[in-house]
Amino acid sequence: MGEQARLHGALTELAEVASERAPEVVERALAAARDELGMDVAFVSEFTEERMVFRRLIGDAESFGWREGESISLDNTFCRLLMAGYLPNLIPDARNDVRVKDLEVTGSADIGSYAGIPVRFSDGRLYGTLCALSHAPNPSLKDRDTLFMRVLARMVAGYLEREELEGRRRRLAVESAGLRALLVALDARDGYSGDHSRCVVELAVGTAKELGLAEEEVAAVEQGALLHDIGKLAVPDSILNKPGPLDASEREAMRRHAEVGASMVGSLEGLAHLDPVVRAVHERWDGGGYPDGLEGEQIPLPSRIVHACDTWHAMSSDRPYRGALSPEEAIEEIGRNVGLQFDPRVVPVLAGVLRDRGLLSGEEAERLKSEAESA
Repeated sequence: MGEQARLHGALTELAEVASERAPEVVERALAAARDELGMDVAFVSEFTEERMVFRRLIGDAESFGWREGESISLDNTFCRLLMAGYLPNLIPDARNDVRVKDLEVTGSADIGSYAGIPVRFSDGRLYGTLCALSHAPNPSLKDRDTLFMRVLARMVAGYLEREELEGRRRRLAVESAGLRALLVALDARDGYSGDHSRCVVELAVGTAKELGLAEEEVAAVEQGALLHDIGKLAVPDSILNKPGPLDASEREAMRRHAEVGASMVGSLEGLAHLDPVVRAVHERWDGGGYPDGLEGEQIPLPSRIVHACDTWHAMSSDRPYRGALSPEEAIEEIGRNVGLQFDPRVVPVLAGVLRDRGLLSGEEAERLKSEAESA
C-alpha cells in the first residue's frame, strides 16, 4: 500500500472512531492502532502505584501472556521506561535495540516491536498508556505512526475522563440522597439538631474555604457538618430534651452518639468515607475528647473544623438547660481553649468567617488570631 493510501486509510479510521458513541471509543481506537500499525495487539493500560493494569486489550493478547483486567509490575516495562524518558515512542526491532533487548518482558512476552503513547487527562494527570505491539520486528514504523497514536490517545483520554466525571456525579447523587434521608429523620426527631447542623455547615464550609482546602475536602467538611449530630437519633428523648444538667450515665449515653453516628454513616453506600469524620467531631486537640482520645493531627481536619463551628453555634444558641451566650462571649470561651480543645489553626479562621458575617468585630477576630498563634 502506498504512503498516500495508508494516510487516507488512517484518516478514515480516525473519522470513524470520533463518530462512535462514547462506550465504543476505546475499542475502536485500539482496533485502529493495531490495524494501522500492523501489530498483533493493542491495549490501554492504567498505572496504579507500582502496577500496570490492562484495562482494554484488542488482538492476540494471550500470546503475550496478558489478559484484560490483570496487572503486571511496572518495573522494567517498556511503558515505565517510556514515561521516564528512556525510550522513544517507537521501537521497530526490540530484540536488537540495546535499550530493551535484555529486559525480562522482552523475552517473556516475545516482543518484537512496540509503539506507546502516554494517556493524560486534561488536567495533566497521567492515566497510563496506549500501546500497540507485535512479536515480529516492524521496520515500517515511522514518525507518522506516532502522530496517529497521539490522536487516538487523546480520544481515549477524553472518553476515560468523561467516564470518571460521570462516576463522580453518580457517587455524589448517592451521597446526596443518603444525606437527605438522614437529615429528614433528624429534623423529625429533633428540630434543633437539624437547624443547628445547617448553621454549622455554613460556618464550617466558610472556614474550610478560607483554609484553602481542595474541593473534595470542602465537600467532606460540608457533609461531616450536616451529619455530625446524626447519632442523636439513638439518644432517648428524656436525655436529648432534658431541661437540666445530665447525670453521669446520661452524659455517657449522649457521648455514644458519636460512635452511633459514625456507624450509621459508615453503613451507607456513598457516605462510608465520612465515618472517621463523624466519629471524631468531639475529639479534643489535647487528647481529652471522645470516643477514641485522638489528639492533634491524629484528628481528621474536617472533624477539627466542625468541632469548633459546632461548639460556637451551640454556645450561642438557647437550649432547654441554659440560655445562649452572646457571639462575643462564645468566641471568647473558644479562644480560652485554643491549643487545649481546639486546633490553633482553625480558630482564627473561624473568627474571620464570623467577622465577615457581621457576628464578630474585627478587633475580636484579630485578638483571637494573636492568641492562637501563641498557643
